[in-house]
Amino acid sequence: MHNIKTTFLSLFLLLFSWSAQGQLGNSRVLIIGVDGVRPDALEVANTPNMDALIVNGIFSADALNEDITMSGPGWSANLTGVWSDSHGVTNNDFTGSNFDVFPSFMKRLEMSNPGLNTHSVCHWGPINDYILEADVDEASNVTSDAAVASSGVSILDGDPHAIFLHLDDVDLAGHSFGYSTAVSQYVEAIENADEHIGLVIEALEDRPNYNAENWLVIVTTDHGGIGFGHGGNSLDEQNVFFIASGNSVPMEVIEKDTLEVLPPPLNCIAPGASELTFTGGGDNVYIPQSPELELGTDVDFTLELRMRTNTSPDVAMIGNKDWDSGLNPGFVFSFEYPSGPAWKVNISDGNSRADANGAAGISDGQWHTLSCSFDRDGTMKLYTDGVFSAEEDISQIGNIDVDMGWFLGSDIDGGYSFSGSLAELRFWHGLLDDETIANWHCAALTSDHPFIEGLQAHWELTEGSGLEIANSLDESLAGVITGATWQSSQEQVVFDYSNTPRIVDVPVTAMEHLCLEVDPNWNLDGISWVDGCSSSGLVQTNSDQLPLQIFPNPGRDILTLKGIQEVSIISVFNVQGSLIRSFATPRDFTLNTTDWPDGLYFIRVQSQEWIQECKWLKQN
Repeated sequence: MHNIKTTFLSLFLLLFSWSAQGQLGNSRVLIIGVDGVRPDALEVANTPNMDALIVNGIFSADALNEDITMSGPGWSANLTGVWSDSHGVTNNDFTGSNFDVFPSFMKRLEMSNPGLNTHSVCHWGPINDYILEADVDEASNVTSDAAVASSGVSILDGDPHAIFLHLDDVDLAGHSFGYSTAVSQYVEAIENADEHIGLVIEALEDRPNYNAENWLVIVTTDHGGIGFGHGGNSLDEQNVFFIASGNSVPMEVIEKDTLEVLPPPLNCIAPGASELTFTGGGDNVYIPQSPELELGTDVDFTLELRMRTNTSPDVAMIGNKDWDSGLNPGFVFSFEYPSGPAWKVNISDGNSRADANGAAGISDGQWHTLSCSFDRDGTMKLYTDGVFSAEEDISQIGNIDVDMGWFLGSDIDGGYSFSGSLAELRFWHGLLDDETIANWHCAALTSDHPFIEGLQAHWELTEGSGLEIANSLDESLAGVITGATWQSSQEQVVFDYSNTPRIVDVPVTAMEHLCLEVDPNWNLDGISWVDGCSSSGLVQTNSDQLPLQIFPNPGRDILTLKGIQEVSIISVFNVQGSLIRSFATPRDFTLNTTDWPDGLYFIRVQSQEWIQECKWLKQN
């Protein structure tokens, strides 16, 4: 037994040593980061150069940034392979960074082989200033995406091994005009980025030794966007794209899975009823200024609104204020900053403000009723689905009129856009009591309502077509629709993103391609989506090119691998890239996986002549 263990250990050390000596060869990496790209807008845009990369490799429009959707944390994850709880960056000033412990992949490359030529060119300078400048041979900050592309072309005229290029104009367009497929300036910025990428790829493919070099091109982003910003935890902000393209990369499209199909959201809304849907790209409804909407300094009033959404960023669902500051005069229904989960109400006279949070957990795609009564010399009281949530003193708040009318789906400047559906807006003079709010929050409004005489306006939002929403009490209070569209209440599909790429996978994929052995002690959160470099002496194979069989797949309590024909090193990684098991075996084997959590696992089989990676899904 001692001899067998010694043989396996010696073989493992031999293979590890041999793999380390074979690092890099002719393998090279180009990573292009395009800041702030929503995948749905990428699909709409005309992007022939990125399309060509997609058909020559791995693509996912369902990749995620599951952390803080700001550029500082996002690019830190993209370059280090860990989330913010490890790299330490939680904002755009990079305070608290922990790059000494979790450095960029460029630094790991240089530490492994100082002879490598590494480069970084960034339109957003803090990436270089805080992450890469000390890690690469040459770092430069430029003032335009065109200059990034020009610098990339110049670098490719030399002998680079790893390049990072950062384009920023798409994100700037999102902040200026809105992150939406309906915003022409945003889509055009993506198309311009594609042209810059095309110039770089042309220079890459014109290299004299290009056919003998094993280039991997990764194109991705750091976050999406909603309305005019990002930083929250909505899918619109977290959803990103991932391209890993190269002549040695098999073509694969990685999509989210359907987890379950839910019936239409029927809470308080009749089946098949029309609902007014807002995309978050600046959609709104404007209710023109009228004396009936004036609230002054002492008018007691109550507002009720039904909404459904899957996101909880800092938005304006209903209000009459500029939401750039809570001190601006007016009122607003929103979510607590920066990303919920509780909804909130803010009220201010320009000098003093009051804020109160309602219940959390309403960003579930179901209908909810949000109610707030405003006692101007007492408190405002918030109710969630008819149940009291919170109250706050507003007796010091004066005049809240701004004479700009009311807006649904955005603030009065068209910003802080809501994504979801709104219905049944009721405006009362006077204070509805707890019992009435509870009894009527989900009921159709009729003359039997005990406070019907205090009703000032009622917008049902059930028209189903047209560009106006009617007010059942006063036609002069009809609202004008901009961007929002009518839809019928439909089935909802819940998706499973557990098997799609994450932004922390980018540097791990790059290092795998360059044959830099990823040490489990690095505690990286990412995984690789490629099989490694083809110049290391190993024959890279796809799972259907060797007799290896893994079954049952999906499985539950056991994993069996057959087809091993020589002594091999077996390594099992979970979807976060952590090493689960590693051992040597000369034959087929079975593992007991009873204690493993459900999810996707990657199994690497490495012999002296070839290396192969398989995927195995455990599910009960």
